[in-house]
Amino acid sequence: MEAKERIVLYFFIKAILAYLIWFLLYENWLLKVGWIDKVVIDNLIHLSKLSLTILGYNVFVFGHTFGIDGSHGVFIGTPCNGLDLMALFAGFVIVFNGSWKNKWWFILVGLIVIHFLNLVSVVALTIIAKTAPEYIDFNHKYTFTIILYAFVFFGWVLWVKYYAVKKNTSIHSIKK
Repeated sequence: MEAKERIVLYFFIKAILAYLIWFLLYENWLLKVGWIDKVVIDNLIHLSKLSLTILGYNVFVFGHTFGIDGSHGVFIGTPCNGLDLMALFAGFVIVFNGSWKNKWWFILVGLIVIHFLNLVSVVALTIIAKTAPEYIDFNHKYTFTIILYAFVFFGWVLWVKYYAVKKNTSIHSIKK
């Protein structure tokens, strides 16, 4: 097996192991306990309420349902809190080459931006639920999903291009 093939295979093995660890940790403990999902959802609701109040809207909160008075609002469920996307982003950076010093700050910034983009999505969906509820499903399923996944992909590209440690796999280094 050539050096480049070994690097790719090693990356995929690490990625599969990271996914299995996340899946087992989340499905068997974090999801059942529920506190991390609750913290993320409560924070999204709090920041969304604050944002819409600043924009001049009267809002309501009922559990995990949040909205503008006179609308049905939006429900922020566990699949929509962005936690899986944050784990996907962080997992890629962790398993890819690079210094841990850079990984920590890059992951932290990435998680904050993902949470912020999710907040913008919730605020926008809440306004859509009030002004044009017929468009909420499309925007939830496509518009904001594409925006969030595009950011994650862009983050990965930045990591690989600027922060990942490049291993020398040229023919000359393999022969030595």
